[in-house]
Amino acid sequence: MKIGCNALYPYGPLTGESLFTLEATKEALRQLKEVGYDSVEYSHAARFNLGEAQALREHAAALGIAPWSIHAGGADGFGLGDTVEQAQASLIHCTEVCAAMGARVMVVHTVHCGPLRQPDEHTVEWRLDQDRRILEPVCTRAQDLGIDLGLENGATLVDMEYLLQLRELLGGPHVGFCIDTGHANLGDLGAARAIDLAGKWLYTTHLQDNHGQRDDHLPPGRGAIDWAAVFQAMRRTGYARPLMIELTDGPKDRPYDPDADLRQGLQSVARFAAEHLAAH
Repeated sequence: MKIGCNALYPYGPLTGESLFTLEATKEALRQLKEVGYDSVEYSHAARFNLGEAQALREHAAALGIAPWSIHAGGADGFGLGDTVEQAQASLIHCTEVCAAMGARVMVVHTVHCGPLRQPDEHTVEWRLDQDRRILEPVCTRAQDLGIDLGLENGATLVDMEYLLQLRELLGGPHVGFCIDTGHANLGDLGAARAIDLAGKWLYTTHLQDNHGQRDDHLPPGRGAIDWAAVFQAMRRTGYARPLMIELTDGPKDRPYDPDADLRQGLQSVARFAAEHLAAH
């Protein structure tokens, strides 16, 4: 099974989105290939125009690393904008960048159900209507371009139940889930349960670890997540797409060693897959 990771800023801790230039991303791809990954997610894809996206597609092909996914956001981060129209524009741009990069899946944080957000004063029906209005034209564009959407989970079971409702509302085979194991470990959802709930709609992963206190983005195996349970859940779903890891561009309170994190992540996920996927 293929194993991939997000492209990490290659020149030390990332202190601003503007540093993640085309050339920096090309170097990040080289580092991923050198470590032994065969797939990549572009975490900061919204920054690129279509010409730059095509250049990255060609560079990845020359290296022999496959574009698999991008993380949607706005030009200055993962926020999508302050209005429905701004969010739509950001996501449609990301969808077109995803296609130009040759990637298959676009990971989406919905506006009203972010990764760590708790339910607010609005009703579920109101939030579903807002997210539907934002995502329907994005779904149409994604389907036209052959892109799958992966709705990313938060920390709570309530968040996941919301996303399950949203997926049903949007419908179509091109809308599924990105299960972020680290997010799920920060609340009552749990990583293995999140995967089981996604079921056949599990379209990609953010495999990352923590100790249940904060979103550390540690390599799998360095935190408190039960990875045997996670991979057994993936086996139950029949998941056969790339196993994508999501690391950080620079923790604030521990030494930043991207090479060590990348190597540990690849080794751990390969071992878990061999123990709990390949033999079944």
